[in-house]
Amino acid sequence: MKKILAIVLALALVLSLGACASNPGSSSQPSQPAQSGNDTQASDQQGDDQGEELPLAGKRIAYILNVVSSDIFTLAANAATSTAEALGATVDVYYTDTDNVKFQDTVSTCSNQNYDAMFLSHGNQETAYDLVNDLVAKGIKVVCFDTQFVDASGNNVTIDGVTQMFQDDQGMAAMLLDYILDLYPEKVEAGEPVRILKIWRGPGISPFDRRQEAYAEYEADGRIETLEVIAPSDPKNPESTMAEVMAATLPKYPVGSIDALWCCYDSYARGAYTAISEANRTDIPVVSVDISNQDINFMMDGTNVWQACATVDFTTIGEQGIRILAMMLMGEEPEAVYNLTPSLVTYDKLTADSNVTNLGGIIEGYGVNNDHITDWMKPYIQAK
Repeated sequence: MKKILAIVLALALVLSLGACASNPGSSSQPSQPAQSGNDTQASDQQGDDQGEELPLAGKRIAYILNVVSSDIFTLAANAATSTAEALGATVDVYYTDTDNVKFQDTVSTCSNQNYDAMFLSHGNQETAYDLVNDLVAKGIKVVCFDTQFVDASGNNVTIDGVTQMFQDDQGMAAMLLDYILDLYPEKVEAGEPVRILKIWRGPGISPFDRRQEAYAEYEADGRIETLEVIAPSDPKNPESTMAEVMAATLPKYPVGSIDALWCCYDSYARGAYTAISEANRTDIPVVSVDISNQDINFMMDGTNVWQACATVDFTTIGEQGIRILAMMLMGEEPEAVYNLTPSLVTYDKLTADSNVTNLGGIIEGYGVNNDHITDWMKPYIQAK
């Protein structure tokens, strides 16, 4: 009996030691990412299948977005994560909710967390120049999206070794204005300006400022007349406060006095659309930059109020950001500025099952971007 008991105790000790060995302690980070890349079985298995270690094995990337999480930014984050994992790297995603102080703190914290590269989105242009220069000085590779660098003299500049990614903001603004002008051929032919209620916030917000450049050209040419410029009263609560501002603005304009509403950002447009719908002002066509599944639902409500969105598939933003960082990590030198080509999505092309993940089936070119797939990436990343 004593012999059997001794054997049982020995087996228990072995099992206990084995369990401890298979569960090592994990290092903690002061800032918890919203989404983390899987750096274990998936990437290891892919490397084993190809008989070699993946090119970016062990590399860590922080993707920090100074935005409120939404479906389009989730698309970008998921695409960044999957692209990195295909190459062997991992991505941690952080949202800082348009809080510039929180964004700077998160970037600074991550700079001390052994990240090899950072993908920064929507950085504040007043602080981004110094912030990114500090990262470069530490040897961290950096790609920025919708982030303008402004030096101490107020000039737009680039930073050596850093790529700035933008949507073709000027092109999107012009695309929407051309759509509006096509709604009023009689006015265009007669040389009369089309009357626009404009939703815009700035200056100092890089993508909005870039969209304003194109808008100002149409205004200067006399093709459009801006009735008024409005914006949400609280950018951290854009939809609800934009709805309030729009509801207060509409009574000033009788039916037929506004030819179209042009909006610099779809989050603002959703609030304006809500107020327009509640006031039953179906006389005002709405167009906006960017798109979401909720935008698509509003575009398909049968009123034909929200008519068009100019947008880039945000999946391609995540893909391109990581591809460019991968080039940097492999010692290559991508371009200093890279613009993504937009598409125009109109309500009359949408179908009952349309959403942000399948628009490529009805909008030519949407979601297709094979830039920055270098020769060494081709075994791991397939062109579309």
